[in-house]
Amino acid sequence: MAGVEVQMNKSTRDAVLQGILYFVVIVLLNIVVSGWFFRLDLTKDKVNTLSPATEKLLQGLKDRMIVRVYFNSDLPSPYNNNRRALVDMLQELRSFSNGKLEYEIKDPKTEVEVNKAISEGIPQVQVQVVNNDKLEVKRAFMGIVVEYQARKQVIPVIENLSNFEYEIASRIYHLINPYKKTIALAQGNGEPSFQDIQKAEQALSRRYVVLPVDLSRPIPDSVSALIMIQPVTAFSDSQLYNLDQYLMKRGRAAFLLSMVNATIQSSYATDLSLNLSKLFKSCGFEIKKDLVRDAVCASVSVMQREGGLAIQTEIPNPYIPVVNNIDRSFVVSQDLHQIILPFPSEIDTASAHNLQLKVVPFAVSSERSGIQTGFYNLDPTAQFTSEMFKEHYLLLGAAISGKIHSEIPDTDRYAKVDPARKTEGNERIVVIGDGNFIRDPFLSNPENLSIFLNTVDYLTDDLGLVSIRSKSFLPPPLKPVSEGTRTTTKDLIVVLPPLLVLAVGLVYWRKTVNRRKAYRASLVEKGEAENEQVN
Repeated sequence: MAGVEVQMNKSTRDAVLQGILYFVVIVLLNIVVSGWFFRLDLTKDKVNTLSPATEKLLQGLKDRMIVRVYFNSDLPSPYNNNRRALVDMLQELRSFSNGKLEYEIKDPKTEVEVNKAISEGIPQVQVQVVNNDKLEVKRAFMGIVVEYQARKQVIPVIENLSNFEYEIASRIYHLINPYKKTIALAQGNGEPSFQDIQKAEQALSRRYVVLPVDLSRPIPDSVSALIMIQPVTAFSDSQLYNLDQYLMKRGRAAFLLSMVNATIQSSYATDLSLNLSKLFKSCGFEIKKDLVRDAVCASVSVMQREGGLAIQTEIPNPYIPVVNNIDRSFVVSQDLHQIILPFPSEIDTASAHNLQLKVVPFAVSSERSGIQTGFYNLDPTAQFTSEMFKEHYLLLGAAISGKIHSEIPDTDRYAKVDPARKTEGNERIVVIGDGNFIRDPFLSNPENLSIFLNTVDYLTDDLGLVSIRSKSFLPPPLKPVSEGTRTTTKDLIVVLPPLLVLAVGLVYWRKTVNRRKAYRASLVEKGEAENEQVN
């Protein structure tokens, strides 16, 4: 017995020593690799990996760039996790900058440090924290200052790290390329005011000079692209002349509009007469006077009465399609999953073929769509039947390129003799059968803003940030399935788990029965063997 006890003590000692050795190796290995930086991105679209465009920006730095991060260190989750993720991202940015990008992490606590952060444009924001099981409001700094060659760009508040790469890459881009092109927004015919599209206008202003223009006067030559968003009143002949002159001279424009005047607040809609049909046909397209409805759609909140009580419920509204049939390889819609188009009209590009224009259809409705013309009842509680969704893949967004000819002879002659005209055949037109999708209420879907900004970048040949902006952390939309498939899936979810448990139980029971039989058989054999020895 003593020998066995000594052997057990030796085995225990060896196990302890082996455990200590493993622990020391792990600690030393952690110390060695702590100075290395690497990330493993297992996402399908590599959303956690820097885009090639960002890497190119960083490698193009000609001078030292300083990134100062003002972020308090004593914040609870999720803010402390954001701070750690932010540092990881900055380390990766620095690794691609060939030593040109440096960053500083500051934790403002003293009055001097707080005043310094505020003077640099970083405000204190209120965050909710839980302290001793109590919800408290705390003031904190969560902003960034990027400095390059005596110029600064500020990210006042880091609210969402999912788009941080675009936020900082756009600041770096502005610092490297301080010159801004001019974008004209058509005004004067009932288009949304800058207040109605405040978020889109602010995002656009970071990269461009946004100029409101009244088409009753000629468009300035400094304009690189014209954007027309959902006008509601007819254009005069003089306005058409100035618009046609611009198209012949610059040839870069986006027409984001429906031919039906509809809003969420209204129960009915009416057709619009904008006097643009002739000009649109000369550009190779037509926006029809109709509304497209789609079985794949967004929901709206509706007050309904049930038993004398007013209850707010979410009801699908087919006139607000969720468009997920998107050409993700085209620059305007690159890597996007879905856009929400409230009350869109169908686009017809049949005339583009006769004009030898190239058409890229980048957004179409689902295979269960329909068209409403004439009388428009927008009540989402109305009865919708399967007969209303027999249309397939209606065109809602397209890009047209090539040589555009004027329908007004005088402007055609003007364009030919104008030395400022771009190379013939280099014109670009983007048309989307809806202009309400960039109003603030619909920008809760971030890809609505992305497709708008991508459109402007495409028109101005300024594509450096498109691939970064289009990176989406949102899960891809589920593909629509038939009612039969949904019913079958639900039945399987209910029935399959109990059946699997039952099957496992039966297998285990059979194994137990067989094991008992084998044990009893072994006892019988052992008894018989003992009897033989006795005999």
